[in-house]
Amino acid sequence: MSAGMPDAGRQMACRVCARPLNRYVDLDTGKASYLHPLDMRGATMPAHEPEPVPADQIDTDHVCDFCSDRKIVYAYRVRPVETVMDGPGGRLVQHYGSDWSACIDCAHLLEAGDLNALHARIMRNGGFRERQVADQLRLFLRDVFAGLRPGRTVLAIGRWEPVPLPAPILPRVRDRLADLLRGPDHLPADLDAPDLRARLADGLRTAHLYWIDPQFTDLAVHAAEALPDRPITAHPPAPHGLIAWAGPVGQRNDTVAATWTTGPDGIDIVGYRSIGAGLDGASLQRLREQVGWLTPRSHRHMPAGTPVDADDSTTAVVVATWLLIAQKLAETVESDVDRSIRRAYQRSGRPAPQVRLVRIRGTAPLPAASASAPRRSGDAPTVERTYRWWVRGHWRNQPYGPGRARHRWIFIDPQLRGPDDKPIKASTTVRILGTHQQPPHTNDG
Repeated sequence: MSAGMPDAGRQMACRVCARPLNRYVDLDTGKASYLHPLDMRGATMPAHEPEPVPADQIDTDHVCDFCSDRKIVYAYRVRPVETVMDGPGGRLVQHYGSDWSACIDCAHLLEAGDLNALHARIMRNGGFRERQVADQLRLFLRDVFAGLRPGRTVLAIGRWEPVPLPAPILPRVRDRLADLLRGPDHLPADLDAPDLRARLADGLRTAHLYWIDPQFTDLAVHAAEALPDRPITAHPPAPHGLIAWAGPVGQRNDTVAATWTTGPDGIDIVGYRSIGAGLDGASLQRLREQVGWLTPRSHRHMPAGTPVDADDSTTAVVVATWLLIAQKLAETVESDVDRSIRRAYQRSGRPAPQVRLVRIRGTAPLPAASASAPRRSGDAPTVERTYRWWVRGHWRNQPYGPGRARHRWIFIDPQLRGPDDKPIKASTTVRILGTHQQPPHTNDG
């Protein structure tokens, strides 16, 4: 006889299909094994044998425990539910646990207590037609509804297509995120402490908003990949801020925004993924009202002087962005804000919101050869560059004064050279993160 047992150690997932696995222990031999979980009709879905690996080592494919949609939003607490199946090999006890994940539509039906609609949705999405399956599922759902406990948790798992945020809506995104932090829904464990939530929400009230354009995003991502472990020596451009990148970043390539909040004991950096892609109509509206545009993906508290961990890719990109901005490699211009948002701020007596668009400072293009100008004898051939590159910052012995007879050393900031319409050569971007060196000497004569 074998029985389903909660995993005493790490959560395991299948290397082949990335689905979470259940751990089973044979009560006679004590031998542990892993199986794909049963669905609510008592059948295992994948046809292959499970290949267990620690779930945190792969991109585990979590789904809605009701309809199997990958776009999950919440987790609910339910009184433990289990099924018992007798077969030729003995009795199999399936423990479904007490945490149930749900997509936005299943969550709506669960909270409304609409068993019939949720039953119909599961049957429709699962392609089930058998009467026996329908009856078993209804009995199962009755137990789930009866055991539902108050409260829910906003999840950091599930799969959403990353969609960068448009700059004009960042004030609305910020306000909705602050509401989520102040609201009753639980957050992932490392963000759910009441004092931390309050501090992050208060920081968002005065957070500066930055939208990072595509070229600057690429630059920051590449620089972060080679950023050495080093204490944070660059100050953020503001005490509190929200950055939205023009493309996804991070190890899973699904982080589209980050916030930082400065406190007396360090800085809290939170990475966020976007949610909502693939939804429309009432489902999308419900998601925007209840959650917003972003949900937390990662959190890092960094006391002053904490080294940047190269494995913490989101934090590394944030820090690289700070360093690049501090070295005056960027220009910041004010971006348009959605008109309805600006009017809403006016009606509530709040100052007009400002979104800062961050982009790479102007380039120094190579002179282009005129197509009509004839080449003269001895002219060097024109090199057609297919990329742009960074010229490292350097010291220059600058002449000044009457007749430019005197000299002094000044530091020339890094510059971008090459045709405006060409990509930046990645191999040249990391060197610019070095600190300014002292001039060789001072010459006033």
